[in-house]
Amino acid sequence: MTVVGYSYQAENLCPGCTLNAMHAKGIKVQKGRPHEDAIRRAAQNLGIDLDNEGSYDSDTFPKAVTEQMCETELTELPDDGSGVRHAIPDERCTGCGKWLVLGEKSPSEAALTRYVRDAYELPHSLAKRIAGVLRGWGLSHPEFIKEEDARQVAAMFPHDYATVHAKGNPQRIVLFFTPQYDTDRCLYCEKPWEEHMFTCGTCGIDIPATALHRHP
Repeated sequence: MTVVGYSYQAENLCPGCTLNAMHAKGIKVQKGRPHEDAIRRAAQNLGIDLDNEGSYDSDTFPKAVTEQMCETELTELPDDGSGVRHAIPDERCTGCGKWLVLGEKSPSEAALTRYVRDAYELPHSLAKRIAGVLRGWGLSHPEFIKEEDARQVAAMFPHDYATVHAKGNPQRIVLFFTPQYDTDRCLYCEKPWEEHMFTCGTCGIDIPATALHRHP
């Protein structure tokens, strides 16, 4: 099993932060060696049997955290009524914020916005709002985001309707801002036109697609 971090003094830490924490506690750790070798050598120097984790406490010396042990429950996801517990198979280092399994931090808000925009072919302004909600749900890294998540959030905000069809000879992909067929779905949220909300360009209020809205 792959070791991705360590449990030490009530924290789950990435290898780098574990070595730093050990050094801060006065435990000598060899520099320039792979973290597993360095920690094993430090354990030997202290008379700790690293292979028998029951023989020592993680407050005293780090215990390995494997990929299979990592999980973060997504408590902020909307209840879909399925009763399913939602979680991602990773967790953050409490020292530096890196994901233990991925080995890197979540991208910035701007970078996540660009990812959502490009991956799901969304207008930038809508992608920014979607990225903000996804981060709030705990889906702050592209590895954790599914297309259905992005489309679900898109449906929460007023936005332009768009659909695509192949037209002409030779055929080319054309973007339309109104439905061309009864079965058309929005490119951005996969909802029919009738379920959309639009923002009035004159008064700024949000209007259901099927509502009558006029200005004198």
